[in-house]
Amino acid sequence: RLAFSALFQLIPWDKLEKGREGLVEAVNIKHDQVADLLSKKGIYPAFHMNKRYWISVPLDDTLSDEMVLELIEKSWNLTFKK
Repeated sequence: RLAFSALFQLIPWDKLEKGREGLVEAVNIKHDQVADLLSKKGIYPAFHMNKRYWISVPLDDTLSDEMVLELIEKSWNLTFKK
């Protein structure tokens, strides 16, 4: 099995937020505190992934680069097989 910690993709905005138009670059990230994170602006239930374990983060500067990198690092730690 291949494990990955983040999936980058170009998706329609309305897949994350109904009524928004256009495309957005987003990253799907695994996390163990999904319910808590979904209350933060710029974090959405994962697009086409298990929404219990994955979030989608649009790369539109809503979240700081540092926050996105921290989320990716957490995802890596959760998915990397030691």
